[in-house]
Amino acid sequence: MSKSLKIILGIITLLPFVFMGGYFLWFMSFFMRMSDNLGAGDPDAVPRLMFGNMGWMFLFLGMAMLISFGLMIYYIVHVVNNKKIDSNERLVWILVFIFANMIGYPVYWYMRIWKGEDVQPAVKGIS
Repeated sequence: MSKSLKIILGIITLLPFVFMGGYFLWFMSFFMRMSDNLGAGDPDAVPRLMFGNMGWMFLFLGMAMLISFGLMIYYIVHVVNNKKIDSNERLVWILVFIFANMIGYPVYWYMRIWKGEDVQPAVKGIS
């Protein structure tokens, strides 16, 4: 895998964190706006605010889940096909991807893809 593809994969690996951060920012701003509208005396303000802005919530969570699921499939296939990993470590990585997926992806990317032994030397003749 070329260095540019490794960088692109690293960026995609961090995208679920970006979308979850966007969700938490939306969530906090939602409650700030809701607390401002509670004192306004309009009983319909809170449901209107809540249901009117749920599209952003579904967008952030949906993108995080979609990318996370795609990364789980990619990394499980990668770890199964990686001949440099023994079977016990392979099983551990698969369990990490299933149970701690968003945390395990960057760790595996850094340890096995970015720092992997399949990196070609920059100058020919260096081994």
